[in-house]
Amino acid sequence: MALSPPVFAQGSYPQRPITLVVPFSAGSVVDVQARLIAKALSENLGQPFVIENRVGVSGSIGAEFVARAAPDGYTLLVGTQGTQGTNSTLFKTIRYDPVKDFVAIHGLTGNANVLVANPGRKWKTVSEVIELGRQQPGKLNFGYGGNGTSAHLCLELLQTQTGARFNQVPYKASSAALVDLIAGNLDLLFDYVQTSRAHIRDGKIAALAVTSTSRLAALPEVPTMAEAGIPSVVAMNWGGVFAPAHTPAPIVQRLSDAVGHALNSPEVTASLEAVSSVKMGMPHEVFQPFVATEAVKWAEVIRKSGASL
Repeated sequence: MALSPPVFAQGSYPQRPITLVVPFSAGSVVDVQARLIAKALSENLGQPFVIENRVGVSGSIGAEFVARAAPDGYTLLVGTQGTQGTNSTLFKTIRYDPVKDFVAIHGLTGNANVLVANPGRKWKTVSEVIELGRQQPGKLNFGYGGNGTSAHLCLELLQTQTGARFNQVPYKASSAALVDLIAGNLDLLFDYVQTSRAHIRDGKIAALAVTSTSRLAALPEVPTMAEAGIPSVVAMNWGGVFAPAHTPAPIVQRLSDAVGHALNSPEVTASLEAVSSVKMGMPHEVFQPFVATEAVKWAEVIRKSGASL
């Protein structure tokens, strides 16, 4: 009798539509990828996946909603590095624990940043940039699109790991910072590969390094930060599927298997490659400790830098 509930849950789940909460607006990168995955999951599990956009506080409104939902596998979250890794430190009023209140089902995608520079500057490598940032703190103008964003935290990670210091220039959006970089008003910028790739290929900006663990297919000629001499600067703006804590293990496993299958479908693979997103082959048993490690890592970076929202 003690074994009956999990066996029943595994054999019969799901029996009704599943709500997939996206904590960002419709049309955002996270939303588009969630809808792509939802379609594949629906085909795999035989039940509709209903997208529900719950927007606010950098994704925390939607994350809190799922954290308080019944742990029955019918309310899931597309969480991100922000909702599960940095918001709890950046904000003082987050009312959920990004690790204890969730079960990490499966990683979805990772998006690396690329360190780009104005091509007219005399320095051409990461090591030259770091050396100048150490010898003349604040001399180089380093832009980023908004406090607490992946680009901002990459910059803080670079400073804490190298001792270099730059003049930080925040923008409301990375697109505005990119325009100023091309115009020569900025020296450096961390930006998503998706938005910088065309300008890099046109020679309008120079790519110095990417923050992924290995080189990217979209920019195969650009070294990683590790190859550029700074192995401690690794950062991916990742996303994944989460369920409320205490969701039964058989349901977690069923969902983890289904997400892994969906990620490997030809349609999903082609769509992710088209936007330079890297698939995260992280099932539950790998993704859970990864999320916990990321939360600790970014909390330390944020505390050292003094960043807040």
